[in-house]
Amino acid sequence: VLLYHVDDRLLRAGDFPAGSTTFRPVLDSERLCITAANGGVTIADGTGEVATVVVADIIASNGVIHVIDKVLLPGTRPACH
Repeated sequence: VLLYHVDDRLLRAGDFPAGSTTFRPVLDSERLCITAANGGVTIADGTGEVATVVVADIIASNGVIHVIDKVLLPGTRPACH
C-alpha cells in the first residue's frame, strides 16, 4: 500500500494538467486518476474512492509531499475521464 502513494519523480501540484490524467505510481501494476480542477487536485484510487489534496507542495530533502485526506488503496484501475 505504501508504494501506491509514492512516485520517483519530483511532481508539484502545478505539474498536473487541467482535467483528469491516468498516473502510474511506483507500484507500477496499479493506476491512479489525478484530476486538477478549480485550483484543487483529487486522486481516485483502485476502489473508486476519491482523496483530496489538502496541503500541496511540501518540499522535503528527498522529494515533495502532498497531504491527502484518505489512504489510497489498489484495486481495479479507475476510470479516468
